[in-house]
Amino acid sequence: MGRVHAAEETIATVIAQGPRRSALAAGAVIAFATAAAPAARADVSTFGSDLSAPANQTEARQADTAYWQAGFAGGASPLAPTAGQIKSVRLKGTALSAPKPGVSGGETMWHLQALHQQSDGTLKILRTSQAFSVPTTGDSQQISSYEPENFCVDRGDILAFNTVGGWDGVVDQSGPYPRGTPLQLFSRVPGGSVSQFTGADKTNNGDVVRADSARGADQELLMQLTVGTAGDAVFHCPGGLFNPYKAAPPGGTPVIKPKSKAPQKVTIPKQRITVSRRGKLVVALFCQPGAAQCSGSLRLLSNHSTPRRLASRRYTIAAKSTGKVSLTLSPAARRMFVRSGKRLAVKIVAETAPGGAERIVSAAMTLRRRGG
Repeated sequence: MGRVHAAEETIATVIAQGPRRSALAAGAVIAFATAAAPAARADVSTFGSDLSAPANQTEARQADTAYWQAGFAGGASPLAPTAGQIKSVRLKGTALSAPKPGVSGGETMWHLQALHQQSDGTLKILRTSQAFSVPTTGDSQQISSYEPENFCVDRGDILAFNTVGGWDGVVDQSGPYPRGTPLQLFSRVPGGSVSQFTGADKTNNGDVVRADSARGADQELLMQLTVGTAGDAVFHCPGGLFNPYKAAPPGGTPVIKPKSKAPQKVTIPKQRITVSRRGKLVVALFCQPGAAQCSGSLRLLSNHSTPRRLASRRYTIAAKSTGKVSLTLSPAARRMFVRSGKRLAVKIVAETAPGGAERIVSAAMTLRRRGG
């Protein structure tokens, strides 16, 4: 049984240096001011930020951006300490998406990503979690917990916080945040450093990225992770032993084996979809566990009695990952969007190969203009 690793520190972006407590236990006191901290399990290790630094610095980008820890103060490694399954992610801070009276909205969706460093120094994006949201209300120092679905890592992987970009009026600078929604998830930590990559629709699984020009000195991203191994990792992750179709986890509640396995398909997570002045938008899809990937077609339909196709595109997404599908509205669809007051109700339909009723999912959503 492996022992729990002491928490290391993570990424950052900076305004002012605050006092730091060095022990993970001190961070836990902040995290659970009103609740007891959970007992550590022998096959779960904690790494990343100890969450003791104050969330006092924001980062904002118009386009998809991945942030990852390049180095910690004190020299601790920011890499995954072991192969297994990411069990939880904890973030400290909030998104400043609506500080102005009467101004609503804000792009707060984010994903966890695993990156592998290649021999030439570039990084390949291996996998992406389902979509999560950064909180927009409450204590600015709150700690939020998330549980990625079947998210596997190898020892030495880089874990990145990926935001889909801004609610920003990116074209005409009309939005309250022309540089993107400010994410107050960073802190000043002398000796730490953060790397990042920004690129519209360039942070998908399989994409190869390189850190942007040097920045992020004396910074920490307030993100803490736990990785499970053996009985605390599903069997398809490296070193994982837990098979929910055959047995219960050690000491856990027995799991009833399903009579039949549902066909693999994508699902459509809840999300905010905004349209640029040029009619471009992005839809997030999650590929369920199963075969190596989900391939199929995504259609955007009008909400008429006889639906009209507004946009469509093929997709290929790795299993157990979230992919972002970029679409462009047809000229007729753009006119329809403008006539609607730039709040158009639509139906999103995704069909995963080989197709059929069991592999079709749909969701009703509203397209909104970027910056509104």
